[in-house]
Amino acid sequence: MPSFRARMINTMLRLTVKPLWRPGLSIDAIRRHTARTDSRLGRRGVDCATESVTIAGVPARWYGAPDLASRNGTLLYLHGGAWCVHLPGMYGAIAARLSVATRMRVLLIDYRLAPEHPFPAAVDDCMAVYRALVQGPTGRPRVIAGDSAGGNLSLVTLMRVRDAQLPLPACAVLLSPATDISMSGPSIRYNAKADPMFSPDAGDLLPDLYCPGLERTLPLISPLHGDWSGLPPLYFLAGSTEMLLDDSVRAHDRAQQAGTSSRIDVWPDMPHVFPLFPLAPEAKQAIRDIVAFIDEHARDVAALPQAALPDARPPRPGRRRPGSAAAEPAKPEVPRPAGRRCTPPRARDPIAGRRPIGDRPRANRRGGCSPRRSASPSSPRLAKNAIWRWSRRPIEQRIVDGTGTDPGPGQPPRSRRSCAE
Repeated sequence: MPSFRARMINTMLRLTVKPLWRPGLSIDAIRRHTARTDSRLGRRGVDCATESVTIAGVPARWYGAPDLASRNGTLLYLHGGAWCVHLPGMYGAIAARLSVATRMRVLLIDYRLAPEHPFPAAVDDCMAVYRALVQGPTGRPRVIAGDSAGGNLSLVTLMRVRDAQLPLPACAVLLSPATDISMSGPSIRYNAKADPMFSPDAGDLLPDLYCPGLERTLPLISPLHGDWSGLPPLYFLAGSTEMLLDDSVRAHDRAQQAGTSSRIDVWPDMPHVFPLFPLAPEAKQAIRDIVAFIDEHARDVAALPQAALPDARPPRPGRRRPGSAAAEPAKPEVPRPAGRRCTPPRARDPIAGRRPIGDRPRANRRGGCSPRRSASPSSPRLAKNAIWRWSRRPIEQRIVDGTGTDPGPGQPPRSRRSCAE
């Protein structure tokens, strides 16, 4: 169940944003509404240093001190907005939070928007910025991230960078990406009412502004239909009530089928790109999950120009890479202490084919499973179980000395005094 603040955000979006999508809506009305939303939700200032720049002819802004790029690398963030709007306040806030959390310098670019600049203007701007960063002093971006339409552009940029044989980032973070503009996912229909932000009319309007007259299944427009092999590790994050939920789920499946490492987290009853709303505790936890993913895949690469980077990770001890002279010596196995031994797991129930009830995990508040905690000898649960086992014994085995204490089989009855002691 989502938090109280998340439910309030869903209600606000359902009352203010979802009714906006209606037939005949103009792009000017969309931009006026998003400007008001950005002035209300993005009016809080950022908590890090910023610098406005122009890279490859594209306006952009750095978030974070310049020394973060040389120490920890850079993160390229491609904002969403259905390829036709930009919310600089809200996206500046999430870029600042990512810079503080990851200790990287984050670059937020302002690519050209549709319908004034339809496809492939945004795709070309993202590729030009990425190429300029690769040729810059800090080398390739360590991470590329994007949400919604920005997630679409992030995947398209990764595929173009791979095809151009440029160095790829260490990983990619995709927040509710729009991977299939043809709107063929089943969640477009079954989440039409549950989605607090979008309605089916939005799917009819926005793609026509971005790629009018073009086939929507082209890989550069809908990366779901592209080649997913040879990409860096991907992290998808979405909400269960989104109309674009299956865009993330199917993209995750395509990546795994192509041999690309991929992970997906679907949050129950959360809106589209919910990390943009920092008031919700789920958004803060999502940022922590993103940081953990980046730490896992991007921290082992030095923040140096690509020419100084090794071709691959060093081989594991005891293994030899093809073409290398010799393998590194394996670490000696540490003997296990004689007084400790591993307890084998309890056998499964041969009739039901499941674990005994005592071994089953219990669900936690977030819907996952946590291991069952072991109780101390003085636990009320153990005392209750002991009384239950004692009451199930035959009456001749429950003869006690009047204190309610079972002396155990083969033991003489204890007196009240010995029990008190």
